[in-house]
Parts: sequence; C-alpha cells; structure tokens
Amino acid sequence: MYFEFPVFLVILYSIGVRSNFTDLNADQRSLCPCGSNSSSIETRVVGGHAAGKGRFPYASCLIDSTWRTESPTPFCGATLITDSHVVTAAHCIKERSPEGILVDVGDYDFKDSQKPRLLQAKSIVRFPEYLSDRFHTDIAVIELEQSVQWESGVKAAWLPHPNLRLVAGTVVSVYGWGRLMYGGDRPRLLQSVELPVIENHICQKKFITHIESSMICAGGQKGQDACTGDSGSGLVVRLDNEFVLCGLVSFGRRCALPHVPGVYTRVSNYTEWIYENTLSSKCKPCIYNAQAPSATNSSPADANREPNSTSE
Repeated sequence: MYFEFPVFLVILYSIGVRSNFTDLNADQRSLCPCGSNSSSIETRVVGGHAAGKGRFPYASCLIDSTWRTESPTPFCGATLITDSHVVTAAHCIKERSPEGILVDVGDYDFKDSQKPRLLQAKSIVRFPEYLSDRFHTDIAVIELEQSVQWESGVKAAWLPHPNLRLVAGTVVSVYGWGRLMYGGDRPRLLQSVELPVIENHICQKKFITHIESSMICAGGQKGQDACTGDSGSGLVVRLDNEFVLCGLVSFGRRCALPHVPGVYTRVSNYTEWIYENTLSSKCKPCIYNAQAPSATNSSPADANREPNSTSE
C-alpha cells in the first residue's frame, strides 16, 4: 500500500482545494449512505489478510470491458463515493476510454457469482494538472452509466475534510485485490493491512521522484504493503468510529521491500474538486469534519530507485 503523512501541522497545500470549502448545507441533495457495515472496524495486499465482509463496503475495482474469461481480473482499485461515481488513481486510466472500463462496486468476494453487477463507466475526469511521469496529482473521478442500488450492504466512503492532516505514526489501513506478493497470485477476498504514516522527508530518501505535499507515505515494514493491481485502491484512517478515505494507492518500489514505504495521493487536497465533479449524482458525497489522532513517529533507512506504479 502507499500513502503519506506530515508530522506536526502540515504544510499548506499548493495543489488541490481552494481555501474556502463549499458549504454542503446549501446542497439540497440527500447524503449518500456512507461508512462501514461492520461494528468491528479493526483491520488486518502483501502481509495483510481478508478484510472482513462489510468493513469496506465501498471497495471497488476496475475491469477491462473486453474480458472474455469466466473470472475477470481487475487492473486497478477504486472507491465508491456517490451512487454514480468512484475515485481512483489517474495513472490507472491514463490510456483508457470510458467505454473500455467496467466498475465492480462494493465487492468483497471477487469470485462470488452473487457479486454486485458490473457497471459501465460513462465519463472520466482527471485532475487538470496530472503528470503521469511524476505521479503528480494522481487522482481521477469516474462517473458510471447507471446509479448504484443501495442494496447488499454497498455504501459510499466518507471523504476527508480539506483541513485533515495526519501526523507521523498514525495508523492507516489500505485495501485491495492486488497481488499477495511481487509476481504472486491474486486473492479471492478483499485484503487489508494496517500501516503507519511516515514523514514525507523521510520517505523522500527512498525515492528519486519528488514526494510532494499532496502525497502521503505509509508502511515500510517487511512484508506489509500494497502491490501490483492495488493502484487506485483506498487508504483509510479511523476517525471516531468511522473509516475516512485519506489516500489512494499511487506508486512504490516493487512490493513490501524492507524500510520502503508506499506513496499515496492525499485525498484531502482534492475534496472540493471531487465534490464539484460529482454534482450529477442523486446523492451528495459524505465529508467527515474531524481531525486524526496524534501519534508518534517512526523512521526507515535510505535507498534510491525509480518508482513503480501498482496497476496491472
């Protein structure tokens, strides 16, 4: 998995939301059903385990619409944020058209014949400043042809308030159907793993690519990480009794290398942009206005290598 965090109060972001966040009270749409279906939200990707049905009812994945096998393989992850939108990493769909993407929303058991049906992508909006060579502003919103039916426990994820900042050591969880190890097999069940947020300046020592304030770094323990196929999947932080989407799997170095964190797109930098690009939905996205708890810092060692995305 991959994400970042700033220690202490974070730097003002130069990319993403504007200073005055939209007043959602003026939006007459009802709130989308949001959050977890599980009363137990402790979590257990590489080094992780089955997430537990209902824990991440917004977990989704992207599938090539040309698949012709009995069991399609997702090429990236995504997260449901309204009845007709998912958010993912921009690099996942940089060379794809909406017609070539099917979205499996709110799934858990990827091979379950009773899984939610696949929905056709209608349109794709990438953040305007996205640069694929540097994973700069690596975020995109996909609109679906049809609205999701709020049944079988499917829900939307809580989005973070633009002011949300995480401190080093904060425990976050990443989920996905990516490979269980570098070059290894894919899981049938949605996997998740807990990781600590790492300071960006420590994370920078592991990468040639510039680690921007619009990114989060997390992980670094041997055997625990996001991996190939997890790109675009969500990174969440527990606030009060809810999981809030704080990151999107963006890039890393192979999978689960010791002392090498993963890098995530910081969602709070784009909350208002996401909101403005989901106005066509029947219900409005849920935005959680709370701060993450304090935590102590941990630090990994050095190394330099070019990053790898975690898409298939």
